[in-house]
Formats: sequence, structure tokens, C-alpha cells
Amino acid sequence: METQVRTPQAVFMQPQRLVVPLFQRPYVWNEENQWEPLWKDMTRMAEKLVLHPGMKHYPHFLGAVVLQQVQNASGTMQERIIIDGQQRLTTLQLLFDALHAQLVACNAEAAALRMETLVVNAAPFCRKPEDRFKVWPTNRDRPAFNEVMAADIPTDYSTLKNKHERMVQAHHYFSTRAAEWLTSDGPEHVQTRAIAIETAARELLQMVVIDLNAEENAQEIFETLNARGSQLTAADLIKNFIFQQLLEEGSDVEKLYEKHWKDFETAFWETEVAFGRLRYP
Repeated sequence: METQVRTPQAVFMQPQRLVVPLFQRPYVWNEENQWEPLWKDMTRMAEKLVLHPGMKHYPHFLGAVVLQQVQNASGTMQERIIIDGQQRLTTLQLLFDALHAQLVACNAEAAALRMETLVVNAAPFCRKPEDRFKVWPTNRDRPAFNEVMAADIPTDYSTLKNKHERMVQAHHYFSTRAAEWLTSDGPEHVQTRAIAIETAARELLQMVVIDLNAEENAQEIFETLNARGSQLTAADLIKNFIFQQLLEEGSDVEKLYEKHWKDFETAFWETEVAFGRLRYP
């Protein structure tokens, strides 16, 4: 196990796939509790760069993520499994892609290119379609993630098939906020603000990254660390246990998920129900 403090630039710059395993829950972050606080933290750092460009600025800490190495065949893209922190890493990818689109829209070409390299793997490194994106979500979230991340610029969110999915809403939220922030001081300052916000996104956010080797017990670490964030349900823990065991046995977990578990991840099964003063998902 290795632990390092890293910026998004250091985490995402290399060609790689950070894969969310099947035993993880779907994307659940929302505007009030996570998107807006993250956006405010990042733009607070960017405003400091605009007002005091020559000063030393200390990064904002985002929390911890846990990644586990995967034994890859020689010549294939490096891959890691996201054991903990998938909500955080996925949100950063949605934010960075939305910001990239707005930087393109305001002709900040160099800043846009720097952001794009943190989201998309260059074509020469991609052997299959899913190699394109640096974070690859769990099965349920892939249609929405793929659609919004691959959408044309400027993105017309109203035409997207998955427009009501949380990932698309997150992307839309960050896109709207980025457009507002970039133009808030008038057109003459857009380029300065573009460089400030992409610098803040790449270099002034920090995470503790815990790298596990392939032999360490990912399930145990996942359950221990998930005292943070949105509480795991009993179903999450059962799913975690079952699919981690199947993965260790070498089973085709994606095929088994589609056949036996997928139907339990619908709105019906995730609706909260009341029992006296208590509410359960």
C-alpha cells in the first residue's frame, strides 16, 4: 500500500483507465451536498489566482481515494480499480469535461487542451471504445456518462436521451456555472479567468491517493472507508460482498450482473419508504 497527496493533474495526466467495479453503488452525488460546494471551493481558488497572480496559493483538500492495481498484459493501457472515491473521481471528470467545453466556447484553446488531457486518453493509446475515457463508471451509469461526455460542443442537454440522469444533470450544472464564471468580469477578462480556473482545477485541488497492490483485500478496505459520504445500504453491502467474491473466483461478473442484479437497480427499489419516524431506501 502506498499513500501520496496528488493533484488532479497528477492523478489523471497519464493514459489510463480508472474503472468503477460492479460492487460499487451508482452515482448519487447531488447539487446541494456535493456539486455546489465543490464548485465554490474550486472557484474560490481561481479567484485568488485572478486577484493575486504572483502569490503562492495553497491547494484545497478534496478527500481520499483508493485505487487498486490490475495486472495488465504487456502493451495494454494501464488500469486501476476504484475501491473508494468513485463519486469524487467521477464528479471531477464531469466537471473537467464541462469546463473544457466552456473553454473551447470562449476560444481559450491552450487551457481547453490542458483540461481535455485530464479527461480523454489520446487515440493512439486506445484499443477499444471504452479506453477513451480515463474514468469508466459502473454498468448502470455508462449510458448517461458516455452520452454526455461524448456530446458535441456546445451541448444541447435537452436533446440527450439520458437528460434526467444524475450524471447528465451534474455535467449541465458545471457547464452553466463555468459559463457564468468565465464571463462574470466582462469579455475583456475572459482569457485571464480561463487560465485561472483551469489552473485551479488542475493544480490547486488535492486528494490523498491510496494505491493498493493486486493482492490486498479491496472489499474489506472499501467497507471500512465508506463510513464517509452517503451511507451504504444493506443492499450495497450484499452486492459488494457477492461481486467481490465472484471477481476473485474469476467469474464473468458483468454477465452475472446483467442476468441477476441489474433489475434491482431501478427507481422502484431505490425509493425511500417510511416506517414510523424512520426512512429506508
